[in-house]
Parts: sequence; structure tokens; C-alpha cells
Amino acid sequence: MAKAILLTETISPYRIPVFNELARNFKGEFLVFFFGKSEKRREWKIYKEQINFCYEVLPGILFQRGGLSPYFFNPTIFYRLLRYSPDVIIIGSYHDPSSFLAIAYAKLFRRRVILWCESNKYDYRGNFPLKMLYKRWFIDNCSAYVVPGKASFEYLISLGAFAEKIWVAPNAVDNEYFSHSCDQYKDTKETFKRSKGYPRKLILYTGRLINQKGIFDLLKAFQLVSREVGDLGLVLVGSGKDENRYRDFCKINHLKNVFFEGFIHQEALAQYYAVADVFVLPTHSDPWGLVLNEAMACGLAVVSSDVAGAALDLIRNGENGYIFKKGDIHGLAGYLKNILSDEYKLSEMGRKSAEIIQDYSPLKCAQGLIRAINNL
Repeated sequence: MAKAILLTETISPYRIPVFNELARNFKGEFLVFFFGKSEKRREWKIYKEQINFCYEVLPGILFQRGGLSPYFFNPTIFYRLLRYSPDVIIIGSYHDPSSFLAIAYAKLFRRRVILWCESNKYDYRGNFPLKMLYKRWFIDNCSAYVVPGKASFEYLISLGAFAEKIWVAPNAVDNEYFSHSCDQYKDTKETFKRSKGYPRKLILYTGRLINQKGIFDLLKAFQLVSREVGDLGLVLVGSGKDENRYRDFCKINHLKNVFFEGFIHQEALAQYYAVADVFVLPTHSDPWGLVLNEAMACGLAVVSSDVAGAALDLIRNGENGYIFKKGDIHGLAGYLKNILSDEYKLSEMGRKSAEIIQDYSPLKCAQGLIRAINNL
């Protein structure tokens, strides 16, 4: 019976359903090593009561400045791998020192390694020669690869991976949870909107409030659209270091009906999807963008920049939303006006989103990972 250990950085609520499905469907032993419970950019709760898989949080050191990416160093990882002696190691990142130690273990004891890679060519990263050399070395020392979709597939090919060794495990959230929760809130959405002072039509963004997410683009596009589409509001759910800059922009430009709601935990998030008409991800860099999955599970039309890893997989232009070129404010504004001015189109796009996202479930993701393991 095969034994697989998956290494990943933190206990993300979005991964729990996927790991539960892995533990349920993998014909062997499955264990997750977390490098840490959380990191500085995340305000997530840890829903331990939902965890139905075996896991350990390894003791370690977190290196992280401000809102930059974390680096985890777990000195005991070599010993833990030696103790459990897995047949297969799935590594969820190549930049952590702990991932390097896992590769060293695998080479020494001739274990197979699968890299679970979400990166794409649009991610913010310093492509320094030594860093690129390390990435290629890391990829060369893996037996197979798992990606969520097209953007990551193309990126791995550019770094020297062979296409026949790449397996797709579509990124997923708990669709049933978001769909069901959203439906529960829809009966009371008008009451909720009145309590918040929201206008009749709403554009929604959820995520961190940082420049990397393209928030200024969204505010400027909203400024253009609100001149032509009446009784319109923009709801920003999330927090971040640049929030005051966005508030100042609204004040200086006399931009009304922009609502800053702060960080909202998962159990209350569906209420905001329930009252929204369209969801926007204006990001300048995003490996995937699971908020698109959430919005689609809640039956929303979606608009995203072309650099979100999920865009090519989840959005069918003109069917369930639109993809615009990163930074194209007028393009974004045009798509929003197009959707919001046609009630029938808005409804049909939402229906299509709910249909498309059914192929991006935690089970489908787990099955992709299992296929990669079984075909080593």
C-alpha cells in the first residue's frame, strides 16, 4: 500500500475539502505536513472541526517582511520524512527552504517527488538568473507535476517540464457550501442591502486591499460606469496595507457608494455574494484566484484581468463573464456596463457560472492528484 505525504505552507480553509477528499479516495496512507499554521498576510480562521485527514504542523521558523511572500524553514522535516518513509512526496512550493530539504531527502533515499505548482508567468517575482536556475533544478528533480490549469501548465513547460508528466488537478472551493449558503441569504438580501445602505445594483470584490490586486483600476472603472449606470455601488470585502489610499482616492474624487467592509470570515462571506450582481477580480498578479470559484459557485457573472491564473479556465468570454487586459480601465468599465445594463444577460451569465464551476470541485482536484501519484 502506497504512502504519500503532502507538504504545504499553511492550514488554508480552501484546501481542507480537497485534502478530505484525498484522504477519502486515495488507496493508501495519506498525511499532510503543514510548514506553519498561518502567515502574516492571512486572517483566516482555522476550521479544525472540518479536518478529516491526518496532519502535522511542523515546528519551524517563518521569514516574512510585511506583505511579502513567506519562507518557511522547518529543521525537523528531514527527520519526519525519515520516520514516515513515504513512497511519494507532494510538494506545494519550491521556494521554501523546507521544500529544498524535502528534495534532498528524496534524492538521498530515492523517493518520488510531485511538484504541485500554481505559479504562472504573470506572478510577481524577481526572475534573477540564480533564482531561475534554482527553479529549473528543482523541476528537474521532480518525477511529475500537478497544476490547477492552463496558465500553470504553460509556465512549467517554459521551465523545462515535459507535458506528459504534468497532471491537472483543478483548483476548487467547496461549491456546495457556497451555493447553499448563498441561496439561504437570497431571501433576505433586500433587507441586508437596506441595513447596509447599498444601492440597487452592486459590483463586488473580495480579497486583500493591496496594489497588486488592481484596486485602483477597479475604483477608476467604477467611477466611469457609475456615470452611466444609475443606483450602482461597489463593495470591497477585505483588508490590506493600502486601504487608506483607496479611501483617500474616493474622498478626493467624490466617489460615492463605495463600501469598505473589512475582512469577512468564510462563514459570513456568502451573504455578500448573495447581494452582488457581478464579481470583479482586477488583479495584476495572481497564481489562481479562488475568489472566482466562490463567486461562480454563488451564481455570479465574473469579470477578471487576463493575468489571474483562473481566468483562462473559468471564464468563457461572453458566456459567464469577460476577461480584460490587465490595467485596461476602459475595457473593464465597458464590460461592467455591458453586463449591468442587461438584466437577462446578467441572469444567464450567473447561471452559466454555476454550471461551469461544477467541474472544479474538491473531488475533481483530489482525483487529479491521485492520478499523478498512480501514474508515477
